[in-house]
Amino acid sequence: MTVRAGSCLCGARAYEIEGDIDAVWVCHCSRCRKASGSSGNSILIVPHDRFRWVRGEDHEDTFALPSGYSITRCRTCGTPLPAETDETHIYVTAGTLDAPLGKGVRTHLFCGSRADWDRDESDVRYFDERSR
Repeated sequence: MTVRAGSCLCGARAYEIEGDIDAVWVCHCSRCRKASGSSGNSILIVPHDRFRWVRGEDHEDTFALPSGYSITRCRTCGTPLPAETDETHIYVTAGTLDAPLGKGVRTHLFCGSRADWDRDESDVRYFDERSR
């Protein structure tokens, strides 16, 4: 069985996922945009029984809004960490995987809340590294 590893930027908090992952989902709701500081939050939806923390329980802090939305980050480097969303699934922040996934984005959520600057444009330039 495939085991995928992931961690925060500093490596203090780490996890493993057993089995295959279907695809990446991107949430564009205003809370995910604010929490990520970007166009949205790229996530993997993983069943609880296939996810386990490996280390670093003492390296996380959680910020919760009264609405029930919360975000957990590494207390050392600030990386957004996987979060329990209900009794059956964990939303794993896709950027925390340690190795390529080999799958693309399958679904965009809350597109009505998408930032006006975050649009698919045919004239967008792409670079393999930083633009000079």
